[in-house]
Amino acid sequence: MHIEKNFCENIINTVMDVPGKSKNNANARLDIEELRAREEFLRTQENGNSYKPKAKFALSAQKRRSLCEWFCTVSLPDGYCSNFSNKVDSSMTKLQNIKSYGYHVFLEALLPIAFSALPDDILECLVDLGEFFKNLCANILRKDLLMDMHCKIALILCKLETIFPPTF
Repeated sequence: MHIEKNFCENIINTVMDVPGKSKNNANARLDIEELRAREEFLRTQENGNSYKPKAKFALSAQKRRSLCEWFCTVSLPDGYCSNFSNKVDSSMTKLQNIKSYGYHVFLEALLPIAFSALPDDILECLVDLGEFFKNLCANILRKDLLMDMHCKIALILCKLETIFPPTF
């Protein structure tokens, strides 16, 4: 469950572009440039300062605020999960102090709703990842399903590598 927590925490912080916690930083952009993997390099302004163009997987400030407002209003059954409204930062741009089970619920159940503003190819990859963890954490594991998951995880990880920075 802690692997799931770390993974989900990286997803949330990277998609919400939380400063200091996002995996989409200047060093990651330099790695992408060195690998010549994508066109998401650092750009240089006329005055010599460099800046990071917005990534396709990062939510805009308005979408981050609306996501945090949604977290404040989401209502889950008693005992199912902690209250997400207590986990929203007062600046309304990030989530904080979520426990492992909260990330578990988010990744497996709430992610498709929360990140519906993302492009379809990115959302599909994240939903597939959530489904993988849901099947992995199921009470009963079937051998045929495990073999199918074994094949799918390689594809999911390849898709994640093409979307997110290498440090992800």
